[in-house]
Amino acid sequence: MMDDLIKLVRTYRLTAGLADRERLADAIFAEVEPAMRLFVEGKIRPQYSDDVLQEVLIAIIVSLPKFSGDDFMKWCRGVARHKIYDQYKDNLKTSERFEALPPEEITELIGLSVAATPLATGEGLDLDYAMKLLAESKPECVESLLRHYVDGLDYGEIAEEQSLNYDAARMKIGRCLETVRELVA
Repeated sequence: MMDDLIKLVRTYRLTAGLADRERLADAIFAEVEPAMRLFVEGKIRPQYSDDVLQEVLIAIIVSLPKFSGDDFMKWCRGVARHKIYDQYKDNLKTSERFEALPPEEITELIGLSVAATPLATGEGLDLDYAMKLLAESKPECVESLLRHYVDGLDYGEIAEEQSLNYDAARMKIGRCLETVRELVA
């Protein structure tokens, strides 16, 4: 199935005729839409999901000629992450965004981030409270953690968004994680 999808995308990029491109775009859309629906619905409040899904699908189709990699679904998820972030940025304050996340996702966020030194069971129970304190005292930390661990942006993308260099973004996220660990302790 993935091989067929990548073949469709590559054929689309090489096809000159409008009618053929529309047919190929419809076939690509039919393959991508269910996966993007699940992805968006898993990351965003239900009242926003249909609108964001439409924005995601439009962005994918419009940007299709720009795709040049080998993992089309990964690229689509990247487009979706950006559209989801745009929705959060436009409609929610950082603290509201944080409250929208289920506690188990927040625990997973931090647990995965410190995989070398996993959180103890008791620390996981205090994590929600610690993240709320962090949201009040350092909302930029919560935003950076969410962008990296929930939205899946790498340090380079965060650095670009925040006008930092790569190492500064990496260190900022590391300091934010350390602050969370101190709050949990």
